[in-house]
Amino acid sequence: MIIFLYLLFAVVVILTFLEFTMLFLVRNPKVLQKLSRKLQNSIGYLYAQGERKIMQFHEESGQYHPEFGYTLKPGEFIFTEREFSNVYFVNSLGVRDTEESLNTPEIIVAGDSYALGWGVNQEETFAKLLEQKINCKTLNMAVPSYGTVREMMMLSKVDRSKLKCLIIQYCGDDYDENMRFYINGNRPQIMRAETFRKLAVTHSRYKKYFFGKYLLIKIQKKAEEWEPSSSTAATECKLNDVDLFLHVLKQNDKMLSSLPIIVFEMNGKDQVNIFTTGLLQKAADKKNPPFIRNMIVLDMSRYLQDKHFYVLDGHLTFQGSIIVADVLYNTIKEAEII
Repeated sequence: MIIFLYLLFAVVVILTFLEFTMLFLVRNPKVLQKLSRKLQNSIGYLYAQGERKIMQFHEESGQYHPEFGYTLKPGEFIFTEREFSNVYFVNSLGVRDTEESLNTPEIIVAGDSYALGWGVNQEETFAKLLEQKINCKTLNMAVPSYGTVREMMMLSKVDRSKLKCLIIQYCGDDYDENMRFYINGNRPQIMRAETFRKLAVTHSRYKKYFFGKYLLIKIQKKAEEWEPSSSTAATECKLNDVDLFLHVLKQNDKMLSSLPIIVFEMNGKDQVNIFTTGLLQKAADKKNPPFIRNMIVLDMSRYLQDKHFYVLDGHLTFQGSIIVADVLYNTIKEAEII
């Protein structure tokens, strides 16, 4: 009995130590930045699950939209996380840019939260830095968690009469949206108002800390890894992420056929660029229309390092935005697009 009590006490001490270590690292990203990539990823997951807010599902920053599921909320708001706090100015389209930018932009940047500039000020996004360097009106059309399908839908709403270049930032999360579009017979699967409302209620709640919170998240993650996937949609689809991306573009050929397109992948500091490699190969196929064969595909992992991403949040820092803007500027100039 005494041995059992000693063992129980030892287990409690170890678990308590682990919990407070995880709590300390979540609350001290500067310390975490000095530790191994594996530990950074582990703590980053805890932060994302236990603390990080989802911008589009907060009342002050997101709104329901019947065509897109949601957009950002027009007006001004402040979005604050542990590693940053930024002011957002959103135009009537529901994207993070000025109203004037909607009037005949020459460059449009499409993408998700990475292109949006999640974690940097408005003038520090790579879209606005590029605009300053190239001196052409640039519209930042990115919205958090949008896939290629909704990006093309949003593009169709914009004045493209003077558009000279479309920049698409791809993320691995785009796969699900693009896949469901394909399975649904080229019809987008858009969130219903009731679903948005429920998500807004859930994500607007303050994520309060309680003892054992991070241990519980770890246990839940392990349980999810052991459970077989219940989704059948992915097994019904025989196309991979590159095929699906190209499929969506081909469904919008009338809008894209005469437009120079630059594509790059961004998944945070753990980027492996499997998508980029595959896209370079498949886009060159002679069976593809010219606008796809002529597409410029960039490998941003050649230029970005871990230090260019927030250690907890995983999005680009201002220094990372500068690098992406420089690469895009040089690419546009070398290709003589503008």
